[in-house]
Amino acid sequence: MSTKAWINGATGLLGRAILREFKENHEGKVIGTGFSRAVGDIQKLDLLNEGAVEDFMEKEQPRFVIHSAAERRPDISENDPDATWAMNVEVTQRLAGMCNESGAWMLYISTDYVFDGTTPPYQPGDTPNPLNHYGRSKLAGEQAIQETGDDFGILRVPILYGQIENLEESAVTTMVPFLLQDVIPPQDHWATRYPTHVDDVALVCRQMVGHKAVEEGFHGIYHWSANEPYTKYEMALTMAPSLGVDPELIKADSNPSKGTPRPEDCALESTALESLALGRQRSFAEAIASVIEEALGKEESPG
Repeated sequence: MSTKAWINGATGLLGRAILREFKENHEGKVIGTGFSRAVGDIQKLDLLNEGAVEDFMEKEQPRFVIHSAAERRPDISENDPDATWAMNVEVTQRLAGMCNESGAWMLYISTDYVFDGTTPPYQPGDTPNPLNHYGRSKLAGEQAIQETGDDFGILRVPILYGQIENLEESAVTTMVPFLLQDVIPPQDHWATRYPTHVDDVALVCRQMVGHKAVEEGFHGIYHWSANEPYTKYEMALTMAPSLGVDPELIKADSNPSKGTPRPEDCALESTALESLALGRQRSFAEAIASVIEEALGKEESPG
């Protein structure tokens, strides 16, 4: 049986990590697709173009589809709900149908924001209650997959960081420019988050596919998250030494953030995958120092 894997969204922060992990360790052919930033060996494919996706699926006939492409930014989602719904729900629904017809196994990357953050920690079977349009769109994507059939994988993950192309790629590194200002704005000390490295998520995705290859009955909703709680204020204090910033200059804001509603604490229980001896959880303090060092080196380098 074919073990060909297709990773879409392969130009994004998470998609790049998944593509690297699969190319290095997956036993079978690996294809990565993207759209606006597709270069090199990443094929250009517009997921909104149903005909193009059908042609791609027919030509490549992947056994595994890792669906990482999405509109992931809550504020953008709130301001452009139609475009978000088209990408996060309609694309997912069509792709799930194609996978069901072809016999491909789809692993859909979802989010902790399907929960309202009032009763953590969350198990995969807990009842979702998203607070914003981003969370609602990702939940609708999950539901579309489940309506198509029962042989699927859904992996919910929290706030992500990792090897970035620019600081805007992660909600963690978007904090950096504010921390380098002469007067640092107060940092959120209300919502608890679990910053998770994309390489750790990529490993879990590849391991889930490997497990599916030998355990045909493996399917369902799973969680993966780092296990260290941080508010953005606490993240800022952790990043300060790498930025040469005096932590005393960073102040906490203990009020809920204004604008797009966000949950207070969406801790995800990863025990189901841990029980299968899958996954890895690295130290945020060590990993973010490396990410910042590399990112600032890129920012300062000419060209």
